[in-house]
Amino acid sequence: MKQNELWDGIYSQNSVTWRGNTVVPFPNTGTALDLGCGNGKTASSLMDKGYKVTGVDFSAVAVEFCMKKFPESEFLVSSVCQIPLYDRFDYITAVHLIENLDDEEVGQMVGEIRRLIKDDGYVFVRAFSPDDMRSDKRKDSEIRYLFRTKEQVESFFDGFQIVSSELVEDSTRFGTKRSRIEILMKA
Repeated sequence: MKQNELWDGIYSQNSVTWRGNTVVPFPNTGTALDLGCGNGKTASSLMDKGYKVTGVDFSAVAVEFCMKKFPESEFLVSSVCQIPLYDRFDYITAVHLIENLDDEEVGQMVGEIRRLIKDDGYVFVRAFSPDDMRSDKRKDSEIRYLFRTKEQVESFFDGFQIVSSELVEDSTRFGTKRSRIEILMKA
């Protein structure tokens, strides 16, 4: 089964798979492209901060949900490796997306980001690290999960100016650890 079909199945079962709003840095204003928009969790935060948002996801079910929930924004079904857009954006986000892409696909996505980001635009990436509590549980998943180090994620974005890059770790009430990489870059 293809990855987009697996994600369609997840969103068909529960359109609110990811709850709440995603907290992302807001370095500027204007237009934003949310790559791997899913059910709109990050897009919602961007809209709350005044961005005009376009979301892209390869799950038709997720995009349909976003189109109904956020009719004032644009959403389209597309691979992040070949995006049929020509506008350039002030801000591009890829939140919990690259762990679902292999190295070649991440390279293609970064190429699309380079093409679509304005010269003074920002890019924000968040990804689970290998130390995240989910890393062992997802090894046998049909859905692809590749947990990379902060240095590995940074290396994909060679040529971007790193504004901030950190490994964020939080303990859960169950004694496990959430571990994620957060990188804000400027074009």
